[in-house]
Amino acid sequence: MRGRRLVWAVSLAVLTALGVQTTSSRSAQAASTPRPGSPASDIRSIPKRPKLCTAKQLADVALDRCAVFAEGSPADHGFPRPPFPTDAIVTATVDAASWRPLAVGASGARVVVLQEHLKQRYPEVLVLGRFGSQTKSAVKHFQLDNGLPATGVVDAATASSLGVLVSAKLPSFPPKGWRWNGSGYSGSTALASWESRLTAGAVRSDPVAAPLFEGFLADLRRGNLRIDEAGTYSFRCAATTVRSCRGQGSAHLSYHAWGMAVDLNYSTNSLQTVDDDSDACGAQVEHAVPNWVLAVAQHWGLFWGGWYSCPSDGALSAVRDPHHFEFRGTPELAAAIVAKNNGTAGVKAVRAAVPGISQLLLSCGDQGDAVIRLRKLLPRTYRPREATALADVFTPRLSVALAQWQRDRGLPITGVLDADTAAGLKVKVRHTEVFPVLHLHSCGSAVTALQTLLGLEPSGRFDRSTMAALRSWQTTHALAPTGVTDTFTAAALGLRMSNLAGDTNLTEPASDDVTPVRRVRAAALAPATDSRAAARVGTPTPHRWGGGRRVL
Repeated sequence: MRGRRLVWAVSLAVLTALGVQTTSSRSAQAASTPRPGSPASDIRSIPKRPKLCTAKQLADVALDRCAVFAEGSPADHGFPRPPFPTDAIVTATVDAASWRPLAVGASGARVVVLQEHLKQRYPEVLVLGRFGSQTKSAVKHFQLDNGLPATGVVDAATASSLGVLVSAKLPSFPPKGWRWNGSGYSGSTALASWESRLTAGAVRSDPVAAPLFEGFLADLRRGNLRIDEAGTYSFRCAATTVRSCRGQGSAHLSYHAWGMAVDLNYSTNSLQTVDDDSDACGAQVEHAVPNWVLAVAQHWGLFWGGWYSCPSDGALSAVRDPHHFEFRGTPELAAAIVAKNNGTAGVKAVRAAVPGISQLLLSCGDQGDAVIRLRKLLPRTYRPREATALADVFTPRLSVALAQWQRDRGLPITGVLDADTAAGLKVKVRHTEVFPVLHLHSCGSAVTALQTLLGLEPSGRFDRSTMAALRSWQTTHALAPTGVTDTFTAAALGLRMSNLAGDTNLTEPASDDVTPVRRVRAAALAPATDSRAAARVGTPTPHRWGGGRRVL
């Protein structure tokens, strides 16, 4: 929200007071609750970017306390350079008298030709199709090197010396061999050779970088993060430019064009611009990414889109892309990370800090390896008979079975793997979670209670309308609009496991009635799409984009 900042140093009691507590007893109850420690509810709404990795940290592959980020595209970092849909620029020599000088503010095909020639001499130049301060600096450098007046303006003499005294235009767009499919050029004949070298396993990516994303996704599943949407390869330009690349330079290619980025759950973590009168980097961000997921991303050398635009405080506008994770290192670094994390080449494997079953409060709608273990811990006579494909999904049937087991042992009947239930199953709990962590696709009595508190018609299923209503409530009450009942939201609502006990319906459901999950297994991930709408927080203003720093 414009002009509003969250200060997480305040106590839980103060945050609770910001909620809809209608009685002092409810406020006191929530305020006296110790802060739960479950990674599932540990959501950072004001994501501070870690320091960028030093040369030594990169050399030692010690990435857990820093972020890997290098300017430019993967091609600038040593990966193959792909074709580009504006490579068909037609040029024709012109005389000095008809040359129109190029200076800061110019754009178009002539600027692309200029930047491509400059890049041959100065590799740091980005081919953006726009003449900015970086291009001006390179032009001045060239002029000094060649005894020309260092004006930073490409006059006829400079253009002639540089070999760009030409007219330039695109005869048609997209060029022959390029087919725009609505979200990218994937599958175009011009990309046949490029796409043939990409992996086609768990992810579609550059073969050197693919193991980074495979390891990242495997750790997220192991940590019980529900993955409903995921996409790596999609040949297009960055989402914050013109996706079709019309009028753009090759530096605007998205990292997805290499398969060097993965978008996760973009319906709940949408691209957004945050505006604030004093500090956009300290303003609320709409996302539902637990802190441990960011730690896993760093472990695999991936840079999170939620860190964009905020290297320091004081910015008035910031772009955040919380569903986006990309690799901004070299092929050599990618290989070193894979070797270290997977224990290849004689190096002991280094596991990411992924939460296990003892760190998670599991409930209906959750998904992951921890659910598989829960099923195995439940005595055979209580295990529901379900399709193998649902083994890692906490289904309504599993919730009913767990509730029956709880009732037979005199435990609070929650239908959830809470602390008491974990102890009964001989799992030593290492968290203090007392709030139900509800999210898109959650189900059961806790969702019914939440919907009632939000004034919705209770259905017991956490659908998109429930998520929208929760985000609206969070924003109204100065809480981070995560769309998830994270620690602070659940405390403010007074939504606790203790007041849900005994409310579980023990009637066996007629069917599983679980929303289909877009599963991430051995099959290739679907390409990233344009279906997500960019959500803006605060007062809409024209977006100010600079350089090639953020290639989404």
